[in-house]
Amino acid sequence: MRTFIRSVVAVVAGFLLMWPLGYAYAALGWPTFHLWGLMHGTFVAAWPVLSILAFLALGYLPLFRRIDDTALLIAGLVWGLLLTTGFNIRHALGFAIAYGLLSATTVVVAVLCIFAKHRLRLALLVISPLVFLNLDLLLAPPALEQFLSRAIFDLKALLPPVAFSLAGYVLGSLARLAIKRWPRTAALH
Repeated sequence: MRTFIRSVVAVVAGFLLMWPLGYAYAALGWPTFHLWGLMHGTFVAAWPVLSILAFLALGYLPLFRRIDDTALLIAGLVWGLLLTTGFNIRHALGFAIAYGLLSATTVVVAVLCIFAKHRLRLALLVISPLVFLNLDLLLAPPALEQFLSRAIFDLKALLPPVAFSLAGYVLGSLARLAIKRWPRTAALH
C-alpha cells in the first residue's frame, strides 16, 4: 500500500514539477524543457522522468523505504535531463557536440557505476529521458500499417545513446573490478 501511495504522489509531483523545470529552463534560455517546449510535446519525457525523481526522493522520507543507489540514480537522471536538452537540438549544435555529450555520458555513467550496486539499472535510467523524448510513438501514434516502420526508425535513433551508456556501464564495471582487485599493502605495526 505504501508503494502505491508513493507512486501516486510521485506521478502527481512529477506533473507539478514540470512548471518549475519549465521556468528554470526559460530563465536560463535552454531549449527542450522550457515552458513552450513542455506544452508542445516534451512533457512526454519530462513527466515520467520527474515522476521517477520524485519517487526516488520520497525514499528519503521516513514513511517510505529508500531504494539502493538512490543518490546515484538521482544524479544520473539529472544528467539524463541535461543530455536530452543538448541531444534534442543536435542538428543545430552539430554532431561533434552531440557525440561529445554522449562521450561525457559514458564518463558520467562509468563514474556512477563504480559506486552503484545495480549498475545496469543506473546505466539505462540515465538515458531514459532521451528514450522517452525520442519515442514519437508516445506522442502521436501512427496508423497500424506504419507502426512497425515508425517503431524501427525511432529505435534506430536510440542506438548511439544506448551504446554510449552501455559503454559507460562496462567501463564502470571494469574499473570497479580493478579497484576491488588492487593489491593492498599491509599496514606496518
